Order: sequence, then structure tokens, then C-alpha cells
Amino acid sequence: MQNSTASYTAVAITLHWVIAAAILGNLGLGLWMHEAIHEDDSRELAIEAYQLHKSMGLCILVLSLLRLAWRYLFPPPPLPAHMPTSARALASLTHWAFYVLMIGIPLSGWLYVSAQWRGDAPLNVPTLWFGLFEVPHLFAVNEAAGAFRQQLAAATAETHEVLAFSLLGLLVLHVVAALRHQFVKQDGVLARMLPWLQSPERPLPALTPARPLAALTTVVIAALFIAYATTAHLRTGEKPETASAMSAVLAAMEDETTGAAPVWQVLPAGSGIGFSGSHVRKPFQGSFKTWLAEIRFDPQQPEQSRILAVIDTASATDGVPLHDSTLPQDEWFDVAKHPYATFRSTSIKPLGEDRFAIVGTLTIKRHSVTIPTLVLTLSGDALEIAGQAEVDRADFNMGMSSDPDGQYVSRNIGISIKVIATPTQ
Repeated sequence: MQNSTASYTAVAITLHWVIAAAILGNLGLGLWMHEAIHEDDSRELAIEAYQLHKSMGLCILVLSLLRLAWRYLFPPPPLPAHMPTSARALASLTHWAFYVLMIGIPLSGWLYVSAQWRGDAPLNVPTLWFGLFEVPHLFAVNEAAGAFRQQLAAATAETHEVLAFSLLGLLVLHVVAALRHQFVKQDGVLARMLPWLQSPERPLPALTPARPLAALTTVVIAALFIAYATTAHLRTGEKPETASAMSAVLAAMEDETTGAAPVWQVLPAGSGIGFSGSHVRKPFQGSFKTWLAEIRFDPQQPEQSRILAVIDTASATDGVPLHDSTLPQDEWFDVAKHPYATFRSTSIKPLGEDRFAIVGTLTIKRHSVTIPTLVLTLSGDALEIAGQAEVDRADFNMGMSSDPDGQYVSRNIGISIKVIATPTQ
């Protein structure tokens, strides 16, 4: 039996299929990564999948809100007249259940990751929307007490899973019902969402706005989410540290013996401070983009020489957005409270052939570790300070809440230093 029921609008059809594809992809991704995160061979890929899953979920949330707003503006075409009242009620209930799940699932997931808790331990993983900007945590629940965060994470994770499986079951029923209408009832219901199945005489709905206030409210909610996430990125990108502030830290580090030797000027070209390690067994290499060093060195009186350095911890980067977003956080460099790491030489002794051994102290978050492996080499009118060291991040209380055993980030972190300087005129 054919029916001349009008079609959905082109916007509604497009949103329907885009959201459907995103949901199916995200459900499959979620099922895979839930198991893959526990396997050593797939953990690295699963971590990347989690970021993609979260990004897709937030897209589904925004698109679903827009779809709901469009539904208010342009109500769906009426169902076939021959459908009984009970079938109409069931169809309406199914559609509203879809909206509840399409909005509730990403919101529950967002609340779960906002709690920043996994199992029995805190979590320290930001949400990066396709690597472009960091999405803020809902209601700042990540700053709440640990017991509350643990309970919230457990409850929202279970809710997220139950809702996801409910959506999967509803999708199956929805597809079966649509196919039944198309091939058994033959009433044109499926054609309303598949334009190529429509007969030429089937009219499109009139574009007459309905309930515009409700639609506008829904659009505003979606717009506020986008604005909130974007401005949060701008706020977290602010860096109040300046060269003058770092110079002040250097000046504060000087003592009565500093200044007895000639001053050498650091040449940025060829100089750098790097770090390395592994994340889920994959090596990474990074560097500090901003740092200052003061070199006072006299080869004739090395005991009167001093080498000081101030490192802007907010400038740490290894080029991986997830890592770069995590490093400034409280559990790692804690940039808000400890914006600088410092190095101070404690002894400089000759090794012969214009080479000198440097021992110094590296301080991060008020925790200090001795660095004994630097070598200063004189070459004509220049000097080079170079060396490598390996430190245990536990000595600086970094990552010890969420990853104390180095399951994700290696405990041993390599440090590489190369500084080239010439005498000041």
C-alpha cells in the first residue's frame, strides 16, 4: 500500500544520517577500545581511540541538539493514516527515546571523564576535541574530593554503558521497523528519510516555523557549549611567564660567589634542553622551548664559576597534543604553582684538555636531584656544555597519583642538555 506522506526536510535528512553514522562508528569504537586498553599491544592505539571516541561523542551531542531544534521548527511529516493509535504512540515514544539517549550518552560520558578517575586511582587525561582544543571538565568535578570523584566515575561509567547498549538495542528495533514498513507494509515511511525512494509527486513539508522559542533555546544550548569549549582553550593557552620574570628568578638564585667570573652569552642557535621517555612503550622526545641561563666561567678559576638556569615548565612539549595538554597539570609540572624548574651548578672541576666536569642540582616542584654528567668544553672563543642524565620522575613527584608504576609513562626520564656560549663583549 503506497502513501503520499511528505518527506522530511533536507536538513533533517542530512542530520539524521550523519548522526546515525557517527553513533554506529562510536559504538563500535567504544566496544573495541574497552577491551584494547587492557592489552599491551593495543594500549597505545586505544588511548588515541579514547580521544577520538570523546570527540565524536561531543559532535553527536551538538548535532543531536541541533536536530532537536530543527524538529521543533519543522515537525516531522505525519505517519500513514492507516497506522493504529498504539503504533503511532510507539513510534513517537521511540523517537523521543532516541533523543534522550543521543543527548544522555555523551553527557554521561563527558561527566565520567570530568571526574578524572579510573578504578581505584585518579586519572589525569584531558579531553582534546580532535586535537584542536581542550574541552573543559563539567562542573569542575575534577577538583572535588577523591571519594566523590571515585563514586561519580563509577556511577557515570555504568550509566554510560547501560545507555549505550540501550541505544544499540533501540537501533536494531528501529532498523527492523523501518524495513518492515518498506517491504511489508509498503507505506512509504522509509522513503521519508531516503529521498531516492520518493515518488515525484510526494510533496516536501512546508517550511513553516513551529514552536520557535523551544527551537531557539535548543540552538542556544548547543552554541553555548561550543563557545564554552573554545574559550576554555583560550584560557588554558594563556602563559603569564615572561623573560623579565625569568630574569628575576635568575637574579634571586645568585649568591655571594656568583659574579666573580666572566659572563658568557648563550647562543640560542644550537642550544637546547630536551627530555625523553616512553608512553605505553612508544618512545617520545620533547624539549623546553623557553629557558634562560647565566654562565659565569673562568677556566683559570673554575671554583669561582657558576652556571644557573631557569626553565619555563609551561613550555614543555613533545608535539603530541595529549601529552602537551597534560604536562602543565597539577600531577605533572603543576605550572600554576611551580612555573619554573631551576638548575644550579655545585662544582666545576677541570678534566684536562680544556674540559671541565659540572655537577649541579635540578629542582622541579621544590624537589631537587643531583645531575652529575655535564661536561664543559672550551673551543676557541666558545664553550659548549653538553650531557645527558636519567632521572626518576618519582623524585619530583610527577605522575605518582595516576601512574605510579609507570604503566603508561616510563618512570625513567632522560634529560639532554646542549648549550653553546661566547664571551660577552
